[in-house]
Amino acid sequence: MIAALVALLALLGGCAATPEASVPDDAEAKRFESAPRAAIVYLYRADTPSSATSTLWVDDRIVGQSLPATYFRVAVRPGRNRITAFGPDQGRLEIETREGGVYFVAMQMAGEGESSPNTIFRSVPPEAGKAEILRCCTMLETWRPGQWRLPF
Repeated sequence: MIAALVALLALLGGCAATPEASVPDDAEAKRFESAPRAAIVYLYRADTPSSATSTLWVDDRIVGQSLPATYFRVAVRPGRNRITAFGPDQGRLEIETREGGVYFVAMQMAGEGESSPNTIFRSVPPEAGKAEILRCCTMLETWRPGQWRLPF
């Protein structure tokens, strides 16, 4: 029963649409400021255009569906944080964060086709991450509990 529920959630997650953040929210996030009592992780995808997507999780909390030339700004509890892609994609990275820190994780899609993507995660230095996000990317909203995730 639990396995069937997990499979259903994975299927629904694969059909999801992640909304683009507003222009003011995107501009504010591109100031790259820290937050009190949290660490901030920027997950960005600057790879070449592709329709391949993967559903992202941070510390067992769904973040959203990655798209080319987009990023997420995620507040996390300081400590050991696990970033994973879900479904057929088994991408994974663990990073150590500290309160008030700002971290950057580049994502790249690889694999044998868009039907079976594999996300490669890598930590990048702050200056490189900031420059890449400013050059290429638009912010996506992180999913919230109770948010409808299937396109109408």
